[in-house]
Amino acid sequence: MKTWKTLAAAVLLGTAVICAGTDSPWGIAAHPHAAKEWENIDRQLGMMRDAGMTSLRHDMKFSRIAAKKGQYDFSSYDELLEKLDQYGMEYLPILEGYDWEISKSRPDAVPLYRHPEEWRAFVRACARHYRGKLKVWEIWNEPDGGFWKPDPNAAQFVPLLKIAYEELKAADPENVVMVGGLCGWNVGYLRDMYAAGAKGYFDAIAVHPYGWGVDRSAFQRKRMEEFKTVLAEHGDEESALWITECGGATNRSNLIAQQPDVLIRAIGAVARKIGRKLPPQLVVGAPVSREHPDRDFEPSRNWLPNAKLIPVTPEELAEADPEKLPVFLGCEHTAIEESYKEPMLEYVRKGGILLAFGEVPFYYVRYRNEQGNWSSRSAAGELHPYYGIGYQAWWTKPGIPKSASRTLTTATGKEAGIGELKNVYVTRFLNAANVAEGDEYTPLVQVLDHTGKAVGDGIALYTFRERRGAILGCTIQFAGGFAEAEQAHLLQTLYLSYLAAGVERVYFYDFHSDGDNPSEREDNFGIVRWNYEPKPAYFAYREMSAALGRAPRFSGQIADVPPSVQALLFDREEGGRVLAFWSTSGETVSFPYLGETYEAAPAVRFAKLPAGH
Repeated sequence: MKTWKTLAAAVLLGTAVICAGTDSPWGIAAHPHAAKEWENIDRQLGMMRDAGMTSLRHDMKFSRIAAKKGQYDFSSYDELLEKLDQYGMEYLPILEGYDWEISKSRPDAVPLYRHPEEWRAFVRACARHYRGKLKVWEIWNEPDGGFWKPDPNAAQFVPLLKIAYEELKAADPENVVMVGGLCGWNVGYLRDMYAAGAKGYFDAIAVHPYGWGVDRSAFQRKRMEEFKTVLAEHGDEESALWITECGGATNRSNLIAQQPDVLIRAIGAVARKIGRKLPPQLVVGAPVSREHPDRDFEPSRNWLPNAKLIPVTPEELAEADPEKLPVFLGCEHTAIEESYKEPMLEYVRKGGILLAFGEVPFYYVRYRNEQGNWSSRSAAGELHPYYGIGYQAWWTKPGIPKSASRTLTTATGKEAGIGELKNVYVTRFLNAANVAEGDEYTPLVQVLDHTGKAVGDGIALYTFRERRGAILGCTIQFAGGFAEAEQAHLLQTLYLSYLAAGVERVYFYDFHSDGDNPSEREDNFGIVRWNYEPKPAYFAYREMSAALGRAPRFSGQIADVPPSVQALLFDREEGGRVLAFWSTSGETVSFPYLGETYEAAPAVRFAKLPAGH
């Protein structure tokens, strides 16, 4: 019987220094120019090299290089390239000019799509300065998301893509121009790009599919195939696919850790406030995505213990009887689909309890644009008055802290059975803005800053004079991320399954965690902690790259294995073939190959195959 031990000794005896090469898939995203990062750049790059990483992805900022009009300062990037050369790594630059960065020194160039000649001069300067040194250029980062202001617009982005293509090819025809990583397999935005004239102005395209990959997510598999189909429809099926960000944070929710049923208790308080009796088995309606109808519906949430979630369409919600469906999960993150806007208000009018959860609930709307493709727009100014709720954050009012962690449970919250909370992470705060005369705002958990000053509320309820129902708002982080062991497994399965699916290179996000707050999502994406202590994911990366070598080539998947088994064959550039295998069912599953029996467990295993196989 073949197990992991057959290769463990060979892999873990030592990890060879892996030289960079365009055919090596081992990428990593990082922020080396951040102060804490640059102070430790040799430590970082040494750890990256030792883990087998061959390429680092990092912004090449307009705001840093073109801070003075007509002048271009590449000194910090020259230093970075020199360091990367020392450690045998490549650099993948992201050419970008985000409004909030360049407005500080170059307000004359904001936004860049209205100043195309500034963008052209910037790209030309970069292309000429790094001619022969850099070959692959990523244009922007997530232009279909929050990195494009005020809202994603392919018709604004594509002209900048065209300019970048023209200037980079003029400097060196061998330059590879890549569309900056889209937010997942965003088929709608890709179609919008083609409608705006992107055809012929890119050689490769990057995506950012966070969470589990195509090995265990039917949704991700289908979306990737749809994405490839759109490329093929436009004759671009040969365009290289890269994943320049993927992964998952290891943050945890102190709210749920302290009081697992706190949101159930809050829902109970709302029901009592409006005179509604909840059933012993709480049933919560939840939206069905029109944008992604094939996405698996999740019938439970750990932050709603013992509650059952059921799918409810907009049409069903419009007709729903709150006596039979007392609670609806209107917003779980920051966005809603437009088709739910009116039915949710009607539901509250009739007496339903609407849950408005997320950092800022009802902040974005997903809708079909003029081309019939799904897009998003900022919507707090539209939706918050519409529903009668309000919020504040550091960008809306001077003096509001970017985070606060002290809380004070109000009298109403205590009546609901909500105990005192400590060190609960909150970055946005509910308030009584948009509460009309005769309506009522009732805080349940008040948020205090480090001095004890109240800055807003983390959990609050809104009741109304002319609506029989209520809205329960929560801006406290209520859902945690991956466990560290899960992140390690996620890392390996993402690389292996996407390489098998035809992706040329994968970059995990990110290398070093951005901070030391265990509850902040952005502080916990790294595979190395804030103090540079490796997480299990770091060792998983090292194990994987050592097993497969510098530039592995996917050579096939073993046929006739159980449906839950991934059994992938890779040829090592250094010679030999390796079998990478695991089970997606959560159970260990046996399968035969070449006269041996292999045990596929939930953790990835590697086996070196005999010569000639």
